[in-house]
Amino acid sequence: MHREGQNFLIAIEDKRPGLPDNKLGRIFDEFYRVDEARQRESGGHGLGLSIARRAVELHGGEISAHNGRKGLCVRISLPGSS
Repeated sequence: MHREGQNFLIAIEDKRPGLPDNKLGRIFDEFYRVDEARQRESGGHGLGLSIARRAVELHGGEISAHNGRKGLCVRISLPGSS
């Protein structure tokens, strides 16, 4: 975590292969799962990132995802006090 202007920035990057570009725009949608073949018992319900987006937005921030150097990178920006 670090500051950029008045905002706090958090970036999380995994070490697995990133996502296809055509799927990146949907990963914050409710009930969306990148791999439709996954079983719900092992693959979740597609709610985690939509809940994260809502929590960040309620705090006046932004959340985004992109393919980084090593894998998927999720970036959160939250307003900070001066």
